[in-house]
Amino acid sequence: MITKEKKKTAAKPQLARSQKKISQAIIVVGRPRSKRDVIVQAAVKTFLENGYAATSMNQVAEEADVIKATIYSHFADKKQLFKAVIEEVVLKKAGAELTADEDTLQKLGLEEFLDKLSSRLLRLFQDDEYLRLISVVIGESRRFPELADLYMRTVLLKAMEMGQKYFKLHPELGIKDPLAAAHISCTSFWSLIMWQKLLGGEKHSPLSSQRVKKLLLDMFTP
Repeated sequence: MITKEKKKTAAKPQLARSQKKISQAIIVVGRPRSKRDVIVQAAVKTFLENGYAATSMNQVAEEADVIKATIYSHFADKKQLFKAVIEEVVLKKAGAELTADEDTLQKLGLEEFLDKLSSRLLRLFQDDEYLRLISVVIGESRRFPELADLYMRTVLLKAMEMGQKYFKLHPELGIKDPLAAAHISCTSFWSLIMWQKLLGGEKHSPLSSQRVKKLLLDMFTP
């Protein structure tokens, strides 16, 4: 005979699955979340908890409460799924993609451009998910160098392309090497995140983004 206590215990996994399905069906901005969004959110949680190597598609499928074939109907392989995780954690949190059209860049003064660049990168400064993602990329890049390459192409190179385009469009600044100027600008803010937050530099030698921006203005102003 099954006791009431045993019935309650047996019902817990089923209740957890039901709650997960309900949460996945929550309407966001007037529309239900797509199956792809549910998978990506599950992948964010699983990759950041377990790392890249230790995460399997089966684990993501279980977290998303879908069959593995459903994941493969949206993503060709684990690498493509991890790219979606990078886009979810970085690009969406940084606002629009780290790009801008020529008309917009043409109208920006140097200080406005540096504000635009820094705000998109430094918005991630206090974001725990972003810092955990960087830790995964750095920690696993030796065994999986494609992860670092994927992060570079998805994040830093997009910002550098925007910077190079800006300096080419503004000959009045007298910048002879737009690519080097873009590199210095982007990596100044990116390394600030790495040094201050990820490596704990803010405890020993705090440095604000405003000081970095002021130095860049002094460097690039004719």
